[in-house]
Amino acid sequence: MNGLSTATRRFLVGSALMGAAQSVPWTLIALYLDRLGYTKSQIGAVQSCDAWGKLAMAIPAAFMLARRRTPPVLTASAIVAGIAYCMLPWMPRPGLVMACNLLAGLAWSVHYVAIAPFLYRHSTARQQSGVFGLADAVHTAAAVLGAYLGGRGAAALTHALGNETRALAWVVASGGVLALFAAIPYSRIREDEPAPARAVPLLPLLRKQRVLLLRFAFPQLLIGLGASMCIPFLGLYFQDRFALAPGDFASLQALAALLMTGGYLLTPFAVARAGYVKSIVGFEVLSIPFFVLLAFTTSLPLAVCGFLLRAGLMNSATPVLKNLSMRATPEGARELQNGITSLANSLGWVIGPHIGGWVLDRSEDNYKWLMLATVAIYLAAASVTGWLLGPLERVGSLAEVPS
Repeated sequence: MNGLSTATRRFLVGSALMGAAQSVPWTLIALYLDRLGYTKSQIGAVQSCDAWGKLAMAIPAAFMLARRRTPPVLTASAIVAGIAYCMLPWMPRPGLVMACNLLAGLAWSVHYVAIAPFLYRHSTARQQSGVFGLADAVHTAAAVLGAYLGGRGAAALTHALGNETRALAWVVASGGVLALFAAIPYSRIREDEPAPARAVPLLPLLRKQRVLLLRFAFPQLLIGLGASMCIPFLGLYFQDRFALAPGDFASLQALAALLMTGGYLLTPFAVARAGYVKSIVGFEVLSIPFFVLLAFTTSLPLAVCGFLLRAGLMNSATPVLKNLSMRATPEGARELQNGITSLANSLGWVIGPHIGGWVLDRSEDNYKWLMLATVAIYLAAASVTGWLLGPLERVGSLAEVPS
């Protein structure tokens, strides 16, 4: 990716810090709450608060980003996320823990809605086939390091403090410090004031683009629902079925993120050979057998293999989807498109953890049914993606792109 703009490079630095920041609480929060005595349903409720924040902020974020320069908004979102993560493990009551995760979700919603339109504006047509994958790869590679160091740090602090719960609290809070550091490169990005086309009134734009918006949103609702039913509980899955320690699961999560990074970097080759929609559907379908493996295996090596390959394949569809959505959406509607897609995915993540926690509490931690339900939803999502987005591929290839 030669010739990346200075704005893009500074964004990638901030995104790397945010990726590392998010990976620490993401990897360890369920295990930390389990040590505090939370039930699976309570853990699911805390996890869903992050999605509630993303859901509540998706449309306001799109509206704001269409009318404001992106760098100050990114800077503010990094600061808010950092404060929320620093405070979260020290909250004395479940309600306050949930409030901190909700606040982090609000901040992350702004960050996610901003990414695709920002990269699209600051890259050339030739760069766009790879820049979305590169951005996700940088974010995820940093998450590898964050998850690995978080796990090793938890193990080291447990030995030093003699208290695993307190060690996990300190490590979760360290993620907030990394998010605060991300505000520095974001604040140094230079960008012109938004073009008038980006400030179209919200309601008329929603009415005009409603069909296009829903084509991208509905598959993401299903993906978010399926993913959130089981992914927040994977640390507990490895703990309950294989007695894996938190530090070991963090290392496993880091390795999964490494495979995701490789998948992101390979997406331009997949798009060149199969096109956008076939690549998205193919990645989704290829990940499904590994969920089935996780559902039934009692072998730790096989479970690790399934966990890693599922992560590498399923997440590779993300940059392809972002690129197609920006190409198929006209100028002035891209922030809204990203906001609606984020809202749909977040709605799935609001519902899924509650369902997952409920199933586990009432099945005496039988993860098989959770995995199989996710498989069914992912199959439906892949079918709907091909049906709704297939007709857009030709339109997307003809959309106006920056020179």
